[in-house]
Amino acid sequence: MQTLRLIRYLLFSVLITPTILALSPADPVFKKLWILEGLWRMNTGKGLIFEEWSKTDDNTLSGRSFNVSGSDTVVWETIRLALDADSIGYTVTGPNGDKSVRFQLTEHGDNRFLFENPEHDFPQRIIYTVITSDSVVARIEGLSKGKPAGSNFYFKRVR
Repeated sequence: MQTLRLIRYLLFSVLITPTILALSPADPVFKKLWILEGLWRMNTGKGLIFEEWSKTDDNTLSGRSFNVSGSDTVVWETIRLALDADSIGYTVTGPNGDKSVRFQLTEHGDNRFLFENPEHDFPQRIIYTVITSDSVVARIEGLSKGKPAGSNFYFKRVR
C-alpha cells in the first residue's frame, strides 16, 4: 500500500511540477524588457548598426549586435539579458569568444533601464531608454582612460 502511494505521489509530482513552473508569472521588471524583442536598426554615415533580440523564455532575452556596411556584416557581440536568482543581468560576449562581461540592473523605471559594472574598463554603464514601442535609445558611458565618455545609439524597430 505504501509503495502504491509513493508511486502515485512521484507520478503526480513529475506530471504537475512542470505545469506549475510553466504557469509561474514572469518578473514584472523583466517583463518590461520584453519590448526589446525584435530587430532594431540605426543608420550611420558609414552603414547600419543592428540589435536583434529574441525571447528565450519568460526570464531570458538573447541578443546580438552587428553592423552592415555594403555587403559586409560584422557581429560585434552577443548579449544575454536574464533574470538570475536575485537580479537581472546583462551579459556581453565578444565575437571571438572573448571573456563575458556582466552588468547588473541597478535602476529601472517604466521606460529606462540602467545596467552597471564599475569594474569594467569601458563602458561601466549601459542604459536603455524606450521612447516608443518602435524607438529605443541605447547608451554606453563611463570613464575611458580616466575621462568621461559615452555614445548614444538611436534604434528604430525593423520588426
